[in-house]
Amino acid sequence: MILDIDFIIFSSLMVACLIPLYIYREKIFSPKRVNNNDFRLFLKDLKLYMQKNHPKIDFDYSIVEKTKSEVNSEIRESLIVEDIVNQFFNYTYLVKTQNGFSREKHWINYEEKSKSNAKYPSDWMLRKEFAWKRDNKCCNRCGNILNLDETHTSFVKDIKDGGGYNLENIVSLCIDCNKIINSTNPKNTISSLVLNDKLMVFVK
Repeated sequence: MILDIDFIIFSSLMVACLIPLYIYREKIFSPKRVNNNDFRLFLKDLKLYMQKNHPKIDFDYSIVEKTKSEVNSEIRESLIVEDIVNQFFNYTYLVKTQNGFSREKHWINYEEKSKSNAKYPSDWMLRKEFAWKRDNKCCNRCGNILNLDETHTSFVKDIKDGGGYNLENIVSLCIDCNKIINSTNPKNTISSLVLNDKLMVFVK
């Protein structure tokens, strides 16, 4: 008789614990469904961010239509972010000779130190700043606004191929575009882009 009472008490406790799980089973186990208002806000924020921070690239948002059957909002938004990042990586950018400045503004030894050399010239930081200002303080590839200390540089004609340190050969880039320009492993480069973290912030 004692065992029967213990069994009844134990069973009652088990049922009591399972009732909340049963009641909220759909909330717990069902996919997070797309809330149209939240999704519209996500898409608006995403587009505004890309337009503001990467204005030189024209992004295609057809992925929005292609993912409309996905009921899980987090998965759908992640797929859209992934597509935008891939577009950013695959954007065709032709490196071409940049604008220089008049000879009157050349400083002493400018031309001498512009010659191709494996070692950066002693006035390199001055050259980098001139190129940054010439490029309107933004990335030459995507248009991202940059501070001087976060600006990376590349060369129209690589130094090892005989390119020089003249302003016409220097290109200002953001950290991500610099990675892309020098990429030898697309998959690893894409996963390492700062843009991934920036955009995933918008995913609910």
